[in-house]
Amino acid sequence: MTPEQPKSVSRPSLPALPSGASGVLSRRALLGAGAGALLGGSLSGCGGQSPTHSEDGRRLLNVWHAWGGVMGPRFEKVCQAFEKSHPEIKLRLVYTQNNLSTNQKFFTSVAAGTPPDVTFVDGPQVASWAEWGALEPLTQFTTSAGVKAEDFFPPTWRQNVYREQVWALTYSADPNFGFAWNKEAFRKAGLNPDDPPQTIDELTETAGKLTQKQDGVLRQIGLIPWAQYGPANSMFTWGWAFGGDFFDYASNRITATHPRVLKALEWIAEFAKDYDPARVASLQQGFGTAEQNPFYSGKLAMQCLHIGGIGDIERYAPNLDYGVTYIPAPPEGEARSSWVGGWCMSIPKGARNVEDAWEYIRWLCHSEVGTQIVGSECSIYPGMRHSPYFEQVKSRRFYRDYVKILEDSRHQRPVMPVQAYYMRELQRAVEAAVYGRSTPAEALAIAEKNTQAELELALAG
Repeated sequence: MTPEQPKSVSRPSLPALPSGASGVLSRRALLGAGAGALLGGSLSGCGGQSPTHSEDGRRLLNVWHAWGGVMGPRFEKVCQAFEKSHPEIKLRLVYTQNNLSTNQKFFTSVAAGTPPDVTFVDGPQVASWAEWGALEPLTQFTTSAGVKAEDFFPPTWRQNVYREQVWALTYSADPNFGFAWNKEAFRKAGLNPDDPPQTIDELTETAGKLTQKQDGVLRQIGLIPWAQYGPANSMFTWGWAFGGDFFDYASNRITATHPRVLKALEWIAEFAKDYDPARVASLQQGFGTAEQNPFYSGKLAMQCLHIGGIGDIERYAPNLDYGVTYIPAPPEGEARSSWVGGWCMSIPKGARNVEDAWEYIRWLCHSEVGTQIVGSECSIYPGMRHSPYFEQVKSRRFYRDYVKILEDSRHQRPVMPVQAYYMRELQRAVEAAVYGRSTPAEALAIAEKNTQAELELALAG
């Protein structure tokens, strides 16, 4: 099988270390553990070690996962179902924190030759971890098992394909985002609660009508377009809605200054100027979490809402009267725009039990029974588009809206090895434009220049 992907970046002579990781392990140590995978080595000869066994004689599979808090027990139920269907395998689950830029504990384990058999990896991390030689390619497994690109929503497949190799499978697909509005806030402002804004002009006008000030103090705001799930994610969200693009795969060029991306940031900056970002920041200081979420109380009347917000509203504000639709876009932009993020599952370089590791990943990410259990227990959407779980949720209010958003999604964050760096640069650009430290054009030009330089360093080794 030839994996479906954007045109791959040119092959470097050596992969680069993650930013800031030089104090943890050397380039030579990491490459000694993983360069064979990056340069096309196969799984059959890389580990060469027999799997360890549990006390009762079952083959032991070490799994590092990112599911803490309330999600931890739910994930354990998924794993119990796997063990029940695979009685010869015993799972050893270890919770390990993960973030977009690096995971020092994980890389140290790879360099030391003691990695887990399976690790969760955030979608934007996959290309970086593959570039650094920390993952095993899964292509021979996906080929043998008949796992194909068309089995997945396109962005959930593309985020795992880099250098013509499949490096991971998507475990959870996040449709980013639905656009939610508080219907009670609409009523109080004299607006039709069943008629949300569809265009950027309508959104700007509606936000003004939903904003309230008292004695010069901002008490309620219609929208904060730069603050939903961080400035960088906001830039991606509105940049795509405006019809922009952030990376040219054919030329390996960062395109933060794309004219439509620039239009999006100009709109965000103008919005901020109208409402005074200092006053908005003061209002945000009173925002809480859980039951104090500002969207629940009406202090924030409209927002881009992550699918996880549905469960939070059911838990903390069950009587909230709200709606969910597609993100507004300008006429020349992209209608029904959205993008996909989510967690993926990979086999680390040097894993002992690769055969069972693949079966575990395949069952959770690509089997009908596994994806159904994952969805039901964890209330998350699988990356596999034909999972029976989607039929289950299409009868549920709001969840069915996000199924449509997921089906229409066209984008994922750029598949290239300096994704975390790009996110930081976009965050700086948005903040600089919002607070007037530079024009949107200047801010995006700096982000593009810096990220392009970082990408070229990574590709040059």
